[in-house]
Amino acid sequence: MPQKKIVKKFDYPIELIEKLILDIDEYKKFLPWCSDSRIVSKKENEKNIDIIADLEIGYSFAKDIYTSSVNFDKVKKKIIVKSIKGPLKNLENIWSLKKISNNQCEVSFSINLELQNFLLNKMLTSMFDIGFDKILKSFENRADYLHKN
Repeated sequence: MPQKKIVKKFDYPIELIEKLILDIDEYKKFLPWCSDSRIVSKKENEKNIDIIADLEIGYSFAKDIYTSSVNFDKVKKKIIVKSIKGPLKNLENIWSLKKISNNQCEVSFSINLELQNFLLNKMLTSMFDIGFDKILKSFENRADYLHKN
C-alpha cells in the first residue's frame, strides 16, 4: 500500500490553507485527475466540521467516484480524510496545520492509499511519488492563486 508523509512550510496564513483544503467543491478546478468534486453534506459546530464529499477521479474513459468523510478538528487544526465508498480499498489522508506567524504556516500531510484492484494497485505504487508530487504542487499553486486574488 503506497504511503507518504511530507512536512512543508507555506508563506500563507493558516486560514487560507484551511479554506483551500476544506473547499472540496473547488477541487475540480485545480486537482489533477479530478473531473468533478462536490460536498454532499456538511455539519459544523464550534469544535469540528464534518463533511461527506464525492470526488470523480480518473483519466479519459477510466473514471470513478469515491465518497469520503472529512473531519476537521478546529482546535487541533487537523483534517482527517477517509474513504467510505468507491474503488478505494483504503484511503486515509491527514493534514496537520500549525501557525508559524500571521503569514506562514506549516503543513504536515500524510497519505495511505490502496486500490481494490490488485493490478491497478501495483501500477499506482510505481507512479505514486510522481502523482503525489503533482497533487502537492497543485495545492501550492492554488494557495498562491487564492492569496493573490
